[in-house]
Amino acid sequence: MRYSGFAIAIIATGLLLSACSDDTSDTAKRKKKPHRVSTETLLPLNSVIERRFNALIVAPNTITISNQIAGTILKMPYRPGTPVKKSDVLVQIDDSLTRAEYKKALANLQKADQDLNRIKKLIPRQLASAEELSAASTDKKLAEADLTLKKIQLNRSLIKAPFDGVISQRFIEPGDTASINQPLLTLVDNQQLIARSAIPEALITMVSRDKPVKIKIPALSLTLEGKISTLYPTVDSNTQQVTVEARFEDSSTVLFPGQFAEMILSYQPQSSLLIPVNAVQYDTEGAWVYRLDTANKARKIRIKTGKNINNRIEVKSGLNAGDSVVTRGFVGLRAGKEVVADTAGNSSK
Repeated sequence: MRYSGFAIAIIATGLLLSACSDDTSDTAKRKKKPHRVSTETLLPLNSVIERRFNALIVAPNTITISNQIAGTILKMPYRPGTPVKKSDVLVQIDDSLTRAEYKKALANLQKADQDLNRIKKLIPRQLASAEELSAASTDKKLAEADLTLKKIQLNRSLIKAPFDGVISQRFIEPGDTASINQPLLTLVDNQQLIARSAIPEALITMVSRDKPVKIKIPALSLTLEGKISTLYPTVDSNTQQVTVEARFEDSSTVLFPGQFAEMILSYQPQSSLLIPVNAVQYDTEGAWVYRLDTANKARKIRIKTGKNINNRIEVKSGLNAGDSVVTRGFVGLRAGKEVVADTAGNSSK
């Protein structure tokens, strides 16, 4: 019995040691198993960046034509959509009253001229005074001024096109009576269309006059070449954007004011490091990333970030070219943990 108990004790001890050995082996295996992540190696950015901004096709040379004399509209031969040439008569206002006043002013001038000549002939014979001569001379000048005024009013009864264009709006019809300075028509110079857009103020230094851009017209499935023609000198305080305008290199394409467009701006920023947006983590102290060390262990590194460029974050400090940062596999990852990296690419692409 004594030997039997001793044997049982030995067997139990062996089983316990064996169990402990298996647990130790499993723990070692779990400790050695690395964490799998995706990484990206950082390289300086040297490629061209392309940004797209909503734009609108605009006719900057658009004017509203008004009348400068009151009267009844006799003729308005052009309707919206009709092209016109410079000096074509757009509106004819009833000028019968003005024409009568012009004839009256012309007669007054002729009489004043005759009176002045008569007094001039009487002066040498001392049959007229210097005061009468001065008054006659003044009367003639007043008659000349009145005739000039009536002539201007008569000319204004015909409103002509100041440039080649297209009638876009018509606010009045023949037979209507127009008061002074009443809008009658809108004339658009559709040969001088531009694309107008707004860009973030951070890109002001990337834009300059005559810089090439592309202008896409989605409705026409068309992309045209253009150049920056105007960069507005002020930033909108509400949107922090700057208005830019681009002219088309080829003006033969048929476009219409008000069409939606996209302005495509390409530029090459200063050499910098960019990392994917999903690589950056944030806490109360700011931004940080997991960077791999030489032993393939994840290290928590604080970074200072800059602009967001095409879903990539500019890194101003904290990382260097050649560093590998974790982009995926954050669940269960902690600082100091060994990882197996699947390299996805680099930030130069």
